[in-house]
Amino acid sequence: MFKHLIIFMTLILTSSVHAEEPFSFSALKSQLDERVPGILEENKAPGVALAFVQGDEIIGVTSYGFADVETRELITEETMFNVGSISKVVTVWGVMQLVDQGKVTLDNPINQYLKRWQIPESEYNTEAVTLRNVLSHTSGLSLGPYTGWDSEDYLPSIVESLNGNNSGAGPVELIHEPDTQWSYSGGGYSLVQLLIEDVSGMDFEDYMQENVLVPLGMTSSTFNVTATEIEKSAKPYDENAVETSMVYFAEQAAAGLQTTVTDLARFNLAVLRNDSGQYNGTKLLSEELINQMIEPAPNTDGRWSMSYVVDAENSSLGFAGFNRGWESLTRSVTDQNFGYVILMNSSIGSVSFELDELIMSFVREDTD
Repeated sequence: MFKHLIIFMTLILTSSVHAEEPFSFSALKSQLDERVPGILEENKAPGVALAFVQGDEIIGVTSYGFADVETRELITEETMFNVGSISKVVTVWGVMQLVDQGKVTLDNPINQYLKRWQIPESEYNTEAVTLRNVLSHTSGLSLGPYTGWDSEDYLPSIVESLNGNNSGAGPVELIHEPDTQWSYSGGGYSLVQLLIEDVSGMDFEDYMQENVLVPLGMTSSTFNVTATEIEKSAKPYDENAVETSMVYFAEQAAAGLQTTVTDLARFNLAVLRNDSGQYNGTKLLSEELINQMIEPAPNTDGRWSMSYVVDAENSSLGFAGFNRGWESLTRSVTDQNFGYVILMNSSIGSVSFELDELIMSFVREDTD
């Protein structure tokens, strides 16, 4: 999974778009209709949902293939997917509201906001770990991706997970000097989940529902995955196109968001601008804080913000998510004021990258 994220970072950094002109979704859809079914068949991938945004609106949604291969149930706009690590980017918009309200600062020791758990003592300086470098993966904290659990019957608390009860991922520890290098840490986002709960006094999923998902119109999305959401979700398939079980997470901020392609497109709009020139996301955060949040962070070689993969030269922000049976990708090409999301109900990683390249090739040709 982590290897797939690195591949996506490489792809997003090598794509270049330089014009801001609207283009025809119908022309793009014609290309997708011609190419996508063959790509799915070639890779034995069950299906995919795609949505496209420009300015302050969704300009098109389309899907191909099956939510359930056995019953031949089609993927639709209402089909839910797990989006893996894209959950982290959504979480940032929640915790940044606490920053905007002055309840948390980006550069104070993050330990001072945590009531139920503290970063364990280390040979490195735990008081140097700040929210800013946790969000940009420069905190020095351990633990890359989470694998999740096959059943919701027993999920540990977020504190238990931080202590190492997390299906083999290990405890969250400080393993190198903070704010000196980029090192991907899903564990850091469990710390953010704890911070949101400790500072707001709310359960994480309730806080995110009230302060991010509902305000953005993401009413078919949740961090609290129950039987109701499973019933609405596609069946997940592994890298061999074999149906697999749903994966559940105590670490909701890192990997637990369940959403639809239309809802994730609404989130994608947040860093695009409306007709007045304002970020659509100003309903959640100030313009100044959004600018801080999306600019390249120190010690990331200009490739990472809080918490997008970023290419400042080509004005492209994005992220990819990979959990067993699920794959997702989001891009916002900000100088085009355009974006899209790709959601898959399988772990066949080459497909989302191939679709990403197909869409970006169309955009480049359309704006040359």
